[in-house]
Amino acid sequence: MNDPLPANVRRFIADQIESVAQLETLLLLRTDPQQSWNAQELASRLYISEKMCRSMLEDLERRKFIVRDPLKKSVRYECLNFEADATVAVLTELYRDRRVAVISEIHSTPISKVQTFADAFRLRKDDKL
Repeated sequence: MNDPLPANVRRFIADQIESVAQLETLLLLRTDPQQSWNAQELASRLYISEKMCRSMLEDLERRKFIVRDPLKKSVRYECLNFEADATVAVLTELYRDRRVAVISEIHSTPISKVQTFADAFRLRKDDKL
């Protein structure tokens, strides 16, 4: 199946997803929104470092996909934006059925973000210092 991913999913990936690990974290949390996870549990389940997991959780919280329970030192999925939640639902299905296409989209996006950032610092021949 070589059909491109839906435009809203491609836009969501470009705007919200920075890595496959981050997507897998989001999808795992969404499988059972009532279940609370701490960073150590998630890191172990996803085979990533706890430091990396904490960083991704901070980002997902900032993007309002998860909520933190400071008493339990845990997080759980809670996306109050209906459109974003619906897109995550579609992305869940696509990741199950068309994993390579989703991963390819994720890997194609950060390069353009990094390139745009790097280009901002590029000196050109006609630039005056």
